[in-house]
Amino acid sequence: MKDFETIINFVDSLVHTKTGEYLNDLQRVILKECWQDHKYTYDYIASKYDYSANYIKQGVAPKLWKTISKVTGEKVSKSNFHSVLERQIILNNDINHQQLTKRSHFNQDKMSILSSRSRKFVEPVQLEIPIDNVPLNSPFYIERIPHEARCYQEILCDGAFIRIKAPRQMGKSSLMYRILDRAKKQNFHTCMIHLQQAESQILDDLNSFLRWFCANLTQQLNLELNLAATWDDILGAKMSCTSYIQEYILAKLDRPLVIALEEVNQIIEYPQVAKEFLTLLRFWHERTKTNALWQKLRLVMVHSTEIYIPLNINQSPLNIGLKIELQPFSRQQVRDLVLRHHLTLNDRDLEQLAILLGGYPYLIRKALYHLSRQDIALSELLQTAATDGGIYSNHLQRHLRNLESDPELIAAFKLLLKSEQPINIEQITGFKLHSMGLIDFVGNQVAITCGLYREYFRDNLPITAIAI
Repeated sequence: MKDFETIINFVDSLVHTKTGEYLNDLQRVILKECWQDHKYTYDYIASKYDYSANYIKQGVAPKLWKTISKVTGEKVSKSNFHSVLERQIILNNDINHQQLTKRSHFNQDKMSILSSRSRKFVEPVQLEIPIDNVPLNSPFYIERIPHEARCYQEILCDGAFIRIKAPRQMGKSSLMYRILDRAKKQNFHTCMIHLQQAESQILDDLNSFLRWFCANLTQQLNLELNLAATWDDILGAKMSCTSYIQEYILAKLDRPLVIALEEVNQIIEYPQVAKEFLTLLRFWHERTKTNALWQKLRLVMVHSTEIYIPLNINQSPLNIGLKIELQPFSRQQVRDLVLRHHLTLNDRDLEQLAILLGGYPYLIRKALYHLSRQDIALSELLQTAATDGGIYSNHLQRHLRNLESDPELIAAFKLLLKSEQPINIEQITGFKLHSMGLIDFVGNQVAITCGLYREYFRDNLPITAIAI
């Protein structure tokens, strides 16, 4: 591991001590590339990591150097930050200067010592219980480069359509709220439609659902509800809804409107309503290309799995706009989160966590939360995680109840538990298990996500359902 890893940990600690904030992933990338003997240009960095060059040159990089200047008390730029940081480390008596200037590989024992020393500069962290969304100001939010930057740029565009897909508890809503926050900072109007709040009798009827949708938007925007003005049984619910949004919402707003649709999967169980609503979203997006009024509308759609409602390719909203598909945390992202929890884990510890938890954000955060609180030692966590007495008991029992309520799901999981290799299962069953976060797709086949689920369900599925 190069000395840069020690430098970045030191800078992160220094910045947090002075500002209360942590470096984000893109700032780390810029420091890494600029630290090299061959200092790459911002244009090269932008191209390599799929960012806008202007976004880095005019936004992220100047702010980064300004922040480091503030915390070090020296004027810092791309050309001199190497020497500035080495001086700061010497002044803080944190790391032996000769070790830093060798530009050689450190072994893991030295890195553990250096990391623990650098953490003495960090104030005690205020832990967060890992439930639902990661708060906007949280030091534990891990950026998924380059997704955030791409979304932040896209939402500024007329008629933007962003689709975020990932299993449950992968960070979709946390990203969505950050997109909305960015829109609010641009003084845009924002509305959040929680589809799980719609009652079943509403979701079962297109007319009722679209009236509920319009009323929800109107209430959030503090406008006067006037559905009767545009609703016409002869024209139908879709045309009536479109007219209402155009005449009584968009026409009354002087700024862009961002509508976020959370957990669109909620309406899949009502296929006819889902089909009509999804085609309507596509129609609205198409109108943004030619109609100035509709160009105010930007849509963010969040869903947990593939939408398996049959749709004409020219009517589906699933092949337009910006598609974001979140993946499990990488090893480096897990290591970053470990440091933010002020923990010291070596490579073997990280490997054990990776095998058990597979990089899934919620599972990783819950483990680090309890380790940081010193509720449990890592050895005990690894031993008890897949039991009803472990820290994941409620999470695992909820999954077990969901599996037991659907014979097709439990039969498919039976097959998966019997195989150590990816296998083929029925497509829609696969989509459902993937939305729960229990399986990953490996090409056209599927495999159990992580050791936690394999161990727990091997021991806890009903005997009638599985025999290993």
